Amino acid sequence: MPALNVLLIASADSAVLDLLFKSKYLNKLYTNFELPNVPDIRFNTFKELAEKCKALKIDLVLVDDKKFILQGIADVLRVNYINCFAINSFWTQLILSNSFARNMAEKYGIDTPKIMKYPQEYPLVVRADGFKETAGSLQDIIDISKTIVNHSQEIANTIYLEQFIDGKKTTLISFFDGKNLITCSNEEIPENIAEDYNSKLKRMFVSENSDFIGYINSEVILKEQTLFNLGFNLEFPTVKEDLLYILISAIYQKLDEITL
Repeated sequence: MPALNVLLIASADSAVLDLLFKSKYLNKLYTNFELPNVPDIRFNTFKELAEKCKALKIDLVLVDDKKFILQGIADVLRVNYINCFAINSFWTQLILSNSFARNMAEKYGIDTPKIMKYPQEYPLVVRADGFKETAGSLQDIIDISKTIVNHSQEIANTIYLEQFIDGKKTTLISFFDGKNLITCSNEEIPENIAEDYNSKLKRMFVSENSDFIGYINSEVILKEQTLFNLGFNLEFPTVKEDLLYILISAIYQKLDEITL
């Protein structure tokens, strides 16, 4: 496998730095922040960044900055033939919109907590885009809803009530290369259940013609052998394996040839 010139888009305290420095596939590292003995690349637009990446022969841009991902950095770099490891703007809706995430999950057979048209039992969950809080009474629902309304009327329009599922929450880390999806093993989730979830998530991305290489984390909870999806997030995953080995496999669409 080749050694890569990598640009890390992140902050100086990013945990990804340690993962990159440990990789035997790192040739040269660039960052978008100051770091001793590491050249930094500054930019005003993603188009400008793409041109600098071409000039410096950057093999991969690794994004650990949620703001830039939500702004569509992956779309611009990919159009300019730069390998960017991040989901594209279409799939950021998994993070930004509860209804989009729920509809996609249900479309591909991924279990989600049921929606409640009115309070049937407590506790329950009050959800809105970018917001989730547990309510133990009707007054709690009213108070939480008022808080959301005061914060944003637009977000308030997305409020709904959701079944509360009691159990231990965990995260499933998945990598996608545009064709293959693999999910890291998780000791808290039985292997057969994790494999079934991976299969459904893969079918979702492949069937929707997803055009990106990147990662997505699933917030899940297991109850009575049913794995419920509670949402998605973009916290950059930490892995035991060589990170760049995984990313090189993703670039060449060979994630199906490795095991995590």
